Amino acid sequence: MLLLIKSPLFLLSCSIAENIMAHVEYAFPVEKIHGKVAKHHKIGFAHRAASKLNYTQAYGKRSTKYSQAEKDHQAKFAAVAAATNARLADPNQMPIDQMAFKAQSKYTTLRQYVWNQEWNAYKPA
Repeated sequence: MLLLIKSPLFLLSCSIAENIMAHVEYAFPVEKIHGKVAKHHKIGFAHRAASKLNYTQAYGKRSTKYSQAEKDHQAKFAAVAAATNARLADPNQMPIDQMAFKAQSKYTTLRQYVWNQEWNAYKPA
């Protein structure tokens, strides 16, 4: 399906497959948009600074069931979030984490560092 949006500010054309983010290129003078263009729209726009790419994103209820891979990822995310919060609240572990965090330069916050440690150590039950 081809989406064509006309507005006084810009002309946007992109191809959209159902439930998949589509790469978007904006016409001059718009450089980037993030979010919905209007409150009632079901499609919004996302700008990824790291890759300098623009994408569409769908808002609203999902029309398909979660796959097993998505369920596994959600379970891992929930377990890592709980483990990170518990580890950051543990007064015995905090000095060890702070020393290890100061010795590295990849992560900018202690929470990012601890999250990564828990993510890499995760073993499904």
